Amino acid sequence: MSMHAAPLPVVRRTLRLDVPIDFAFRTLTQSMGSWWPATHHIAKTPFSEIVIEPRPGGRWFERDASGAECEWGRVLQYEPPKRLVVAWHLQQDWNFDPDPARASEVIFDFIAVGPEETRLEFEHRHLERHGEGWETLRAAVDSPGGWTGVLAQYETVFGAKPLPATPVSQELPKP
Repeated sequence: MSMHAAPLPVVRRTLRLDVPIDFAFRTLTQSMGSWWPATHHIAKTPFSEIVIEPRPGGRWFERDASGAECEWGRVLQYEPPKRLVVAWHLQQDWNFDPDPARASEVIFDFIAVGPEETRLEFEHRHLERHGEGWETLRAAVDSPGGWTGVLAQYETVFGAKPLPATPVSQELPKP
């Protein structure tokens, strides 16, 4: 008989970007709409831009061509050029829930490896906060169409060489 551990409520990735840390941070935070997959929107029409308001408490949202906005989350930490932490308020049905107790966290840690090289440590954690069925959301964001594909789009801006994904969906050893 085999005991299987439940999936961890975290998704991790590591990327190597052949650009200075300031440029990597600005590209992620100030021009997300230029590289984010156009298919990944929650509004009825595609976004024309994605906005991260550059301050704790700021909104993270998409805006369509008519000016209509759909919120995704809130900025928890904004520390250029090293760290961005946002609350992910999108639930399993991709609808926004304003309750901070039902939001997971998305962390982007930028580490200068050299003057022209940056490592991005990415983590989407606390997915269990989304309540019953959180495993479905975790599976979606950990899929090739989830963060893997989104971060691959971000990498293409720099012609970056991706590092292997950090495996977190493997079963945990039995204590």
